Amino acid sequence: MAAKVRVNITVDSQTLRLADRLARARKISRSAVLREGVHALVEYQAHQAQDRARHASQRRASEAMDRLAHKFGDWPAEKILRAARDRWPALKRG
Repeated sequence: MAAKVRVNITVDSQTLRLADRLARARKISRSAVLREGVHALVEYQAHQAQDRARHASQRRASEAMDRLAHKFGDWPAEKILRAARDRWPALKRG
């Protein structure tokens, strides 16, 4: 663990009460609650960024499939994608 540095922060009274209540319930210090909160927020934002990237990738794939369907006519795009997805774990195993 990195060396701890003392800082002064300003929070509203409701936030302070919530932090104190959580600290008492978990039997940890107020500082530990704030540290854990910052770490949890960073982790949450990283997961949100991964979700956004995955959704963007899925959207691009869907748009590409739509362009192909428009160009080549109707074809079972969903069926093809599901079959490919179901084969991926087998391909990764080798």
